[in-house]
Amino acid sequence: MASRTVVSTPALAGTLGEAIAEFFGTMVLILFGDGCVASFALFTNLNGPGGAATPFANEWPVIIFGWGFAVMLGIYVAGAVSGAHINPAVTLALAARGKFPWNKVLPYWGAQVLGAFVAAAILYFVYQGALVNAAGSGDFGKAVGGVFYTSPKGFVGLFGAFMDEFVGTALLVGLIFAIVDGRNQPVQANLNPLIIGFVVVAIGASFGLNTGYAINPARDFGPRLWVFLVSGSSYAFPGNPAGPNAYPYFWIPIVAPLLGGVVGGYIYDFTVGKVIGEYTKGRIYENGQGWKGKFFYTCPFSYSLCNHYHQQCACTISPAWAASVLTYL
Repeated sequence: MASRTVVSTPALAGTLGEAIAEFFGTMVLILFGDGCVASFALFTNLNGPGGAATPFANEWPVIIFGWGFAVMLGIYVAGAVSGAHINPAVTLALAARGKFPWNKVLPYWGAQVLGAFVAAAILYFVYQGALVNAAGSGDFGKAVGGVFYTSPKGFVGLFGAFMDEFVGTALLVGLIFAIVDGRNQPVQANLNPLIIGFVVVAIGASFGLNTGYAINPARDFGPRLWVFLVSGSSYAFPGNPAGPNAYPYFWIPIVAPLLGGVVGGYIYDFTVGKVIGEYTKGRIYENGQGWKGKFFYTCPFSYSLCNHYHQQCACTISPAWAASVLTYL
């Protein structure tokens, strides 16, 4: 009787390993992102009481570039393992477009929120002295909650806040789809994370001041939950409890980015993505010189597009063997 060898897949090679990568990628994102907000909000004057304000310490470029670099570093941490979604809105949009399995959505979401929660806890203890100094005897969430989570300006109503998060996330996800689309002008030399980081900088510069541009449910909900647990502040939950435009705010940085991300993904795929699909059909992209020839494949291993020399593909399958099993368009 012939013997059968059963090869087991290590747990870390599956969803568990991907979730761990999402956890650490999101944790790095929040450590650097909320860390730059702490620098912005808690240290506006480094010259002592009565001294002149420190130039640049509390200016908006600190925030937008800080978050851009934070996103870049988070993607570099997790990219090779999980794809570095580090954002539930990205995960949902990919699943909605059939580019990511639905059974992995909840594990990814859980890892992302937990990573953001743990990062907030770390920052809370690192900046304990500065937080206490800034909050004094007042409401912790009102005084320094903005270090951890977003909130609308007093003159921004519910519709404006929702649309700001919706549009910002639609732009983020739509542009991510464009940047990682191998049929488009592919970014070379593993620079995708840097370019996506600059997308976040652009969104912050253009859409950041209404609400603080969460554009990521985990980025807002995880730290918000931590602040509520340690302070019980109503400025964390339900959020935005006072002022002329008082309304429960906590759900907006969750729902609006999730919906906006899906819409952004659909818009790209059914407009520019569809046009590129027709344009590139039956052609190959050769070494940055454009689409040429008539042999073009979708690699079943990396789900990226490559030519019959297997040069444009991210997988590690040998070119000779892969060429025999690639799907011809």
